Amino acid sequence: MVEVTGIIVAGGRSSRMGQDKAMLQLGGVTVLERISAVLGQVVQRVIVVARDPQQYRRFGLEMTTDLYPGLGPLSGIHAGLSASNTEWGIVVACDMPFVQPEVLRALIAHTTESALQAVITSVDGRIHPLLGMYHRSVLPSAEQCLRNGRLRLIDWLDLLNVRYATVDDWPGASLEMWQQAVFNMNNPQDYQLTVNQLEHIHDVPDVQKTEENPE
Repeated sequence: MVEVTGIIVAGGRSSRMGQDKAMLQLGGVTVLERISAVLGQVVQRVIVVARDPQQYRRFGLEMTTDLYPGLGPLSGIHAGLSASNTEWGIVVACDMPFVQPEVLRALIAHTTESALQAVITSVDGRIHPLLGMYHRSVLPSAEQCLRNGRLRLIDWLDLLNVRYATVDDWPGASLEMWQQAVFNMNNPQDYQLTVNQLEHIHDVPDVQKTEENPE
C-alpha cells in the first residue's frame, strides 16, 4: 500500500468568516480536530499547515508553517508536502467539515496509476484542489509558481499530470458523500448551516480531548 501523509491547510485569513475557521466548534470539537480525526483513519501521520502554530499547540498536532507566507493555498500545499516524508500527501482544507474516510480512500486508490502527479476531487463539474492527492514531484513546479507570483491553483494544475476523481470512480463513496466532502464554510451562514446539519445526523468523530494533550 502507498504511504500517504495527511495535510490540513489551515493558513487562511478567514476574512469572510470573521474568525479562525479551524477553531470553530462542531459537536463539541473544533473543525481542526474533526478533520484530523477523519484523516487519522486513513493515514498514519497528519501535518497541519498554519500561519501561527502556537494557537493550535494545545491540540497536540504536528505543525508546520508556510515557506512562502501570505501567498495563499498553493503555499500551504507546498509547505505540507515539503514537511512530509512520503511520496504522496492528501490535502484537506480546514473548512471542509464533512470530509469522510470513504472519499479519502477513493482519492488514495488512484495513486497506483503510473506517472500521476495529482488526484483532484471533481464534483458536479467543479474541481476542488483543496481536497486532493499530491505527489512530491509537484514541489519544483509549486515553488516556481510561488516565486513567479502565479498563485492560482488552476493554473498550477495545468502544469501537472492530473487525474480528476469523480463519484463514478469509487463505489464505496456515494454522490452525497462527495457533495458533502467538498462543502466548505466561507462565512457565518455556512457555519450555522453546518451546525444545523450536524444536529440532525449526530456525526461526531472520535477525537482526543484537548485536556489529554497538555501544553
